[in-house]
Amino acid sequence: MLSASEFTVGSIGKAIPLTLVLPRHEGEEAILIARCSCGPAALFLSENHRFQWFASAHNEHWHGLLVAGVRIEVDETSIFDPARLHAKLGTVVRQGTQLVAQAKPASNRSVNGFEPVVLEDGLAATTDEAAGFHRWRIVIGSGRDKRVLHEVSIAHS
Repeated sequence: MLSASEFTVGSIGKAIPLTLVLPRHEGEEAILIARCSCGPAALFLSENHRFQWFASAHNEHWHGLLVAGVRIEVDETSIFDPARLHAKLGTVVRQGTQLVAQAKPASNRSVNGFEPVVLEDGLAATTDEAAGFHRWRIVIGSGRDKRVLHEVSIAHS
């Protein structure tokens, strides 16, 4: 459950990175507002366009329930080494000072098909190594008040 002070309703063009957009009807999508080099980016979480993204600043087309201030948690039991195992679409990777989601631009302008979007930046720097995760979730609150709003699980084989 969300308290009324934990969300607004509107277009994704007004949403800042780490905002979860929840659909109000079948025509809307679950979206996570992340960050790309061009500013805020909408990362689709729903099945129709799952893990595709596009620049979302000033976008008035997509709307929903805007839950700002969400956090990302990774399932440490789903860890993998992206240097040894290809990071699949939808996985997250912690490298340097960032946590990024492996995503695909909706415009298909990427050469290899993937163009990661930044979920978190400014984290404590890591070495030259990275860690990927097949399972992650979007939460709000902390301690006893923490709630899971969305979960992602990518099959690995």
